[in-house]
Amino acid sequence: MVPSKIGVLDPATQLSKDMFDGLDLLEYRRAVTPEDFEAIGRLRQRAFDARDIYERKFGERVIEDLDYDPDSFVFGVYFQHELVSTIRVSLLTSETRNTPATYIFGDVLNPLLDQGMTFIDPSRLAIETVFTKLIPGLPILTLRLPIIATAYFNADYCLSAVKKEHRGFYLRIFRSTLLAGPYNPPGMNVDAVLLGGSVQQREDLFSRYPVFSFKDSEARMLFGDYEREQVPFCVRPTARFAVRAA
Repeated sequence: MVPSKIGVLDPATQLSKDMFDGLDLLEYRRAVTPEDFEAIGRLRQRAFDARDIYERKFGERVIEDLDYDPDSFVFGVYFQHELVSTIRVSLLTSETRNTPATYIFGDVLNPLLDQGMTFIDPSRLAIETVFTKLIPGLPILTLRLPIIATAYFNADYCLSAVKKEHRGFYLRIFRSTLLAGPYNPPGMNVDAVLLGGSVQQREDLFSRYPVFSFKDSEARMLFGDYEREQVPFCVRPTARFAVRAA
Protein backbone atom coordinates (compact mmCIF):
# COMPACT_ATOMS: atom_id res chain seq x y z
CA MET A 1 0.00 0.00 0.00
CA VAL A 2 1.38 3.41 -0.99
CA PRO A 3 0.84 6.16 1.59
CA SER A 4 -0.48 9.53 0.50
CA LYS A 5 2.75 11.30 1.36
CA ILE A 6 6.09 10.44 2.91
CA GLY A 7 8.05 13.26 4.44
CA VAL A 8 8.61 16.87 3.52
CA LEU A 9 11.88 18.39 2.38
CA ASP A 10 12.77 21.34 4.60
CA PRO A 11 15.18 23.47 2.53
CA ALA A 12 15.90 25.80 5.44
CA THR A 13 17.50 23.25 7.73
CA GLN A 14 17.75 19.50 7.21
CA LEU A 15 15.64 16.70 5.92
CA SER A 16 12.80 16.11 8.32
CA LYS A 17 12.37 13.01 10.44
CA ASP A 18 9.68 11.88 8.03
CA MET A 19 12.21 11.98 5.19
CA PHE A 20 14.50 9.67 7.14
CA ASP A 21 11.50 7.40 7.59
CA GLY A 22 10.95 7.51 3.83
CA LEU A 23 14.57 6.54 3.22
CA ASP A 24 14.12 3.59 5.55
CA LEU A 25 11.44 2.27 3.17
CA LEU A 26 13.67 2.44 0.09
CA GLU A 27 16.05 -0.15 -1.28
CA TYR A 28 18.84 0.22 -3.84
CA ARG A 29 19.58 -2.52 -6.36
CA ARG A 30 22.30 -2.59 -8.97
CA ALA A 31 20.95 -3.69 -12.35
CA VAL A 32 22.30 -7.10 -13.30
CA THR A 33 19.68 -9.13 -15.11
CA PRO A 34 17.97 -8.42 -18.45
CA GLU A 35 14.76 -7.93 -16.48
CA ASP A 36 16.42 -5.22 -14.38
CA PHE A 37 17.56 -3.32 -17.47
CA GLU A 38 14.21 -3.76 -19.18
CA ALA A 39 12.34 -2.21 -16.26
CA ILE A 40 14.87 0.62 -15.97
CA GLY A 41 14.66 1.20 -19.71
CA ARG A 42 10.90 1.58 -19.53
CA LEU A 43 11.21 4.10 -16.69
CA ARG A 44 13.84 6.07 -18.61
CA GLN A 45 11.65 6.11 -21.69
CA ARG A 46 8.64 7.44 -19.80
CA ALA A 47 10.68 10.08 -17.98
CA PHE A 48 12.77 11.33 -20.90
CA ASP A 49 10.12 11.26 -23.61
CA ALA A 50 7.73 13.19 -21.36
CA ARG A 51 10.16 16.12 -21.15
CA ASP A 52 11.26 18.33 -24.01
CA ILE A 53 14.98 17.99 -23.31
CA TYR A 54 16.19 15.88 -26.23
CA GLU A 55 15.51 16.57 -29.89
CA ARG A 56 14.59 12.94 -30.50
CA LYS A 57 12.33 10.57 -28.63
CA PHE A 58 14.19 7.72 -27.02
CA GLY A 59 11.75 4.98 -27.92
CA GLU A 60 13.53 1.65 -27.50
CA ARG A 61 17.03 3.15 -27.35
CA VAL A 62 17.12 3.85 -23.65
CA ILE A 63 19.62 1.16 -22.64
CA GLU A 64 23.07 2.08 -23.91
CA ASP A 65 26.47 0.43 -24.22
CA LEU A 66 27.69 2.57 -21.31
CA ASP A 67 25.17 0.83 -19.05
CA TYR A 68 27.23 -2.36 -19.38
CA ASP A 69 30.62 -0.71 -18.97
CA PRO A 70 32.60 -2.17 -16.02
CA ASP A 71 33.13 1.36 -14.65
CA SER A 72 29.43 2.21 -14.75
CA PHE A 73 26.83 1.16 -12.21
CA VAL A 74 23.13 1.31 -13.05
CA PHE A 75 20.81 1.34 -10.06
CA GLY A 76 17.13 1.00 -9.46
CA VAL A 77 15.57 2.49 -6.34
CA TYR A 78 12.64 0.48 -5.02
CA PHE A 79 9.76 1.37 -2.73
CA GLN A 80 7.74 -1.59 -1.51
CA HIS A 81 9.31 -3.67 -4.30
CA GLU A 82 8.26 -1.18 -7.00
CA LEU A 83 10.83 0.65 -9.14
CA VAL A 84 10.45 4.36 -8.38
CA SER A 85 13.69 5.87 -9.70
CA THR A 86 16.96 5.02 -11.41
CA ILE A 87 20.38 6.53 -11.95
CA ARG A 88 23.63 5.55 -13.65
CA VAL A 89 26.87 6.24 -11.77
CA SER A 90 30.10 6.22 -13.82
CA LEU A 91 33.69 6.42 -12.64
CA LEU A 92 35.55 8.90 -14.85
CA THR A 93 39.35 8.60 -15.04
CA SER A 94 42.09 9.23 -17.59
CA GLU A 95 41.53 5.68 -18.85
CA THR A 96 37.72 5.70 -18.79
CA ARG A 97 36.45 8.86 -20.47
CA ASN A 98 33.32 7.60 -22.18
CA THR A 99 30.66 9.33 -20.11
CA PRO A 100 27.99 11.94 -20.89
CA ALA A 101 29.88 14.73 -19.11
CA THR A 102 32.98 14.26 -21.27
CA TYR A 103 30.81 14.13 -24.39
CA ILE A 104 29.32 17.53 -23.58
CA PHE A 105 32.16 19.20 -21.67
CA GLY A 106 35.25 17.36 -22.88
CA ASP A 107 37.15 20.60 -23.45
CA VAL A 108 36.97 21.25 -19.70
CA LEU A 109 37.27 17.72 -18.32
CA ASN A 110 39.94 16.18 -20.54
CA PRO A 111 42.76 18.49 -19.36
CA LEU A 112 41.80 17.71 -15.75
CA LEU A 113 41.78 13.98 -16.49
CA ASP A 114 45.20 14.34 -18.10
CA GLN A 115 46.42 15.74 -14.77
CA GLY A 116 45.22 12.60 -12.98
CA MET A 117 41.98 13.89 -11.48
CA THR A 118 39.05 11.49 -11.11
CA PHE A 119 35.33 12.16 -11.13
CA ILE A 120 32.00 10.51 -10.54
CA ASP A 121 29.60 11.26 -13.39
CA PRO A 122 25.94 10.53 -12.56
CA SER A 123 23.58 10.38 -15.52
CA ARG A 124 20.24 9.04 -16.72
CA LEU A 125 18.43 10.10 -13.55
CA ALA A 126 14.78 9.17 -14.02
CA ILE A 127 11.98 9.41 -11.47
CA GLU A 128 8.52 7.85 -11.54
CA THR A 129 6.35 10.97 -11.49
CA VAL A 130 3.68 9.74 -9.09
CA PHE A 131 6.31 8.91 -6.49
CA THR A 132 7.91 12.33 -6.82
CA LYS A 133 4.65 13.70 -5.48
CA LEU A 134 4.41 11.07 -2.77
CA ILE A 135 8.05 11.36 -1.67
CA PRO A 136 9.23 14.98 -2.16
CA GLY A 137 12.85 14.06 -1.46
CA LEU A 138 13.02 11.12 -3.87
CA PRO A 139 15.48 12.82 -6.26
CA ILE A 140 17.79 13.58 -3.33
CA LEU A 141 17.47 10.05 -1.97
CA THR A 142 18.41 8.76 -5.41
CA LEU A 143 21.38 11.14 -5.59
CA ARG A 144 22.78 9.54 -2.42
CA LEU A 145 24.26 6.93 -4.77
CA PRO A 146 26.78 9.17 -6.59
CA ILE A 147 27.65 10.83 -3.27
CA ILE A 148 28.50 7.42 -1.82
CA ALA A 149 30.45 6.55 -4.98
CA THR A 150 32.52 9.74 -4.72
CA ALA A 151 33.67 8.70 -1.26
CA TYR A 152 34.08 5.01 -2.09
CA PHE A 153 36.30 5.66 -5.11
CA ASN A 154 37.97 8.69 -3.49
CA ALA A 155 37.13 10.79 -6.54
CA ASP A 156 38.04 14.47 -6.60
CA TYR A 157 34.61 15.70 -7.67
CA CYS A 158 31.08 14.49 -8.15
CA LEU A 159 29.92 16.04 -11.41
CA SER A 160 26.46 17.24 -12.36
CA ALA A 161 25.88 17.84 -16.08
CA VAL A 162 22.35 19.22 -15.89
CA LYS A 163 20.01 21.64 -17.59
CA LYS A 164 20.65 25.27 -16.72
CA GLU A 165 17.36 25.61 -14.86
CA HIS A 166 18.42 22.95 -12.34
CA ARG A 167 21.64 24.74 -11.43
CA GLY A 168 20.13 26.38 -8.34
CA PHE A 169 19.16 23.03 -6.84
CA TYR A 170 22.72 21.67 -7.04
CA LEU A 171 24.24 24.91 -5.78
CA ARG A 172 21.89 24.95 -2.80
CA ILE A 173 21.98 21.29 -1.79
CA PHE A 174 25.53 20.29 -2.75
CA ARG A 175 27.18 23.74 -2.82
CA SER A 176 28.66 22.72 -6.14
CA THR A 177 30.99 24.89 -8.20
CA LEU A 178 30.10 25.94 -11.73
CA LEU A 179 32.77 24.42 -13.98
CA ALA A 180 31.39 25.15 -17.45
CA GLY A 181 28.39 26.38 -19.39
CA PRO A 182 25.72 27.25 -20.14
CA TYR A 183 26.12 25.38 -23.43
CA ASN A 184 23.59 23.94 -25.85
CA PRO A 185 24.84 20.43 -26.70
CA PRO A 186 24.05 18.79 -30.03
CA GLY A 187 20.84 16.78 -29.88
CA MET A 188 19.39 18.67 -26.92
CA ASN A 189 16.74 21.35 -26.67
CA VAL A 190 18.10 22.91 -23.48
CA ASP A 191 21.24 24.64 -22.28
CA ALA A 192 23.42 22.50 -20.02
CA VAL A 193 25.85 23.44 -17.27
CA LEU A 194 28.60 21.41 -15.62
CA LEU A 195 28.81 21.57 -11.84
CA GLY A 196 31.21 19.85 -9.48
CA GLY A 197 30.98 19.03 -5.80
CA SER A 198 34.36 18.51 -4.17
CA VAL A 199 34.95 15.47 -1.99
CA GLN A 200 36.30 17.95 0.58
CA GLN A 201 32.74 19.28 1.02
CA ARG A 202 31.44 15.90 2.13
CA GLU A 203 31.43 16.61 5.87
CA ASP A 204 29.60 19.89 5.30
CA LEU A 205 27.00 18.08 3.19
CA PHE A 206 26.51 15.35 5.79
CA SER A 207 26.18 17.96 8.52
CA ARG A 208 23.46 19.84 6.67
CA TYR A 209 21.74 16.75 5.23
CA PRO A 210 22.57 13.72 7.38
CA VAL A 211 20.41 11.56 5.14
CA PHE A 212 23.46 11.40 2.84
CA SER A 213 25.47 9.66 5.56
CA PHE A 214 26.32 6.00 5.05
CA LYS A 215 28.26 3.13 6.55
CA ASP A 216 31.18 1.51 4.76
CA SER A 217 29.22 -1.72 4.46
CA GLU A 218 26.59 0.02 2.31
CA ALA A 219 29.24 1.45 -0.02
CA ARG A 220 30.91 -1.94 -0.44
CA MET A 221 27.63 -3.66 -1.26
CA LEU A 222 26.72 -0.97 -3.78
CA PHE A 223 30.05 -0.55 -5.57
CA GLY A 224 32.14 -3.57 -4.66
CA ASP A 225 33.22 -6.10 -7.27
CA TYR A 226 30.86 -8.88 -8.21
CA GLU A 227 29.95 -10.77 -11.33
CA ARG A 228 27.17 -9.25 -13.39
CA GLU A 229 25.69 -12.70 -13.84
CA GLN A 230 25.02 -13.17 -10.15
CA VAL A 231 21.58 -12.81 -8.63
CA PRO A 232 20.87 -9.13 -7.85
CA PHE A 233 20.35 -8.16 -4.23
CA CYS A 234 18.81 -5.16 -2.53
CA VAL A 235 20.80 -2.82 -0.30
CA ARG A 236 19.08 -0.97 2.51
CA PRO A 237 20.29 2.61 3.13
CA THR A 238 22.35 2.97 6.30
CA ALA A 239 22.06 6.73 6.89
CA ARG A 240 20.19 6.38 10.18
CA PHE A 241 22.75 3.92 11.56
CA ALA A 242 25.67 6.05 10.36
CA VAL A 243 24.28 9.11 12.13
CA ARG A 244 23.77 7.16 15.36
CA ALA A 245 27.31 5.81 15.20
CA ALA A 246 28.88 9.22 14.57
